[in-house]
Amino acid sequence: MTVDYDEINAELVSVGAGIRASECHGFISGYFCANNALAMELLQDHLIARVDDGSDLENCYTVLSQLGNAVAEGIQADDLSFSLLLPDDETDMTKRANALSEWCAGFVSGLGIGGMEDNPPLRNEIDEFIKDVVAISRMETEVDDNEETESDLFELVEYVRMGVIMLYQEWHPLKKDNERPEVLH
Repeated sequence: MTVDYDEINAELVSVGAGIRASECHGFISGYFCANNALAMELLQDHLIARVDDGSDLENCYTVLSQLGNAVAEGIQADDLSFSLLLPDDETDMTKRANALSEWCAGFVSGLGIGGMEDNPPLRNEIDEFIKDVVAISRMETEVDDNEETESDLFELVEYVRMGVIMLYQEWHPLKKDNERPEVLH
């Protein structure tokens, strides 16, 4: 399932959600890693809670549901196809770095709300990964737009992407019958 950063961002802005697509995707990813499930009520309560009740939210609910399903499919994919929802490579480097920082902040929030502490203790390298994600969420996002920075940003994104998959697999090993959990109710 393909999701588009700009489309999701536009939908969140149109309803006044106060959250960008990258942070939203990070939150859903963190919650799913911790909880192995998603529910529409969760998305409503935590991602668009500040939206005026008078707003027409039906399209936003649909977009968030699609985003949640895309997260679950990506994280559980055998081909390691999960990717972070960030602006495309043509976007200004500072905006992309800021989006990565927001994604990581959302991920950490999602882990906490999802009940991270209810899961088994993590191996040291995965525990370190979570600490690194917290550090990335606080990183300086005013960066130079050059090849070295581009390469560094790519490496960070890839590190986070693979760490998310490893974290999910650590807490939710595939059952012997390859059964996947239900995602949205």
